[in-house]
Amino acid sequence: MSTINAITSRPKVLVIGDPAVGKTALVKMFSTGGQQFPKAYNMTCGVDLSVKPTNVAGTEEAVELHIFDCGGQDIFGEMMPQYWADTKGVVLVYDVTRAHTLEAAGIWYGRLLEALGVPALPGVLVANKTDLRERLVVTRQQGQQMAQNLQMEVFEASALEGECETPFAALGKLLHSTGAGAYE
Repeated sequence: MSTINAITSRPKVLVIGDPAVGKTALVKMFSTGGQQFPKAYNMTCGVDLSVKPTNVAGTEEAVELHIFDCGGQDIFGEMMPQYWADTKGVVLVYDVTRAHTLEAAGIWYGRLLEALGVPALPGVLVANKTDLRERLVVTRQQGQQMAQNLQMEVFEASALEGECETPFAALGKLLHSTGAGAYE
């Protein structure tokens, strides 16, 4: 078990994307250190909150990510903006086995920016379910193009295989570098 460095900030991070792209699985696996892959799924109704500190590479500091796992169903669309206030960073998730979820990630990001009234927000794009190689329909290049359009870095992940730490650590480092959520 690794030691957590001194926590310098507690930024609010949204995890958003279409339904069934694996948002909850990614958050659960990240927040439990890979120990809790949800085998039975219940639709996220509204928002689930998780808190997890992550060390900032190259420093003696850490950020404590306050992760809001947002339901992706349209029926929650009108109530989501109330949960989005004070967001400092975003994890956009798409499913590599369903092409429309990549475009939807960009739409979700646009809705978030509009709701917050900001031109951009620090974030990462996550290509989830990479363990389903035989069902892959979204190429790495397509993900990279979307990330470039959104001015974000893209990460491949598989919650099932426990490959979900890197995007959150990268976002934590990005938020740390911008001072987002820092103590006043």
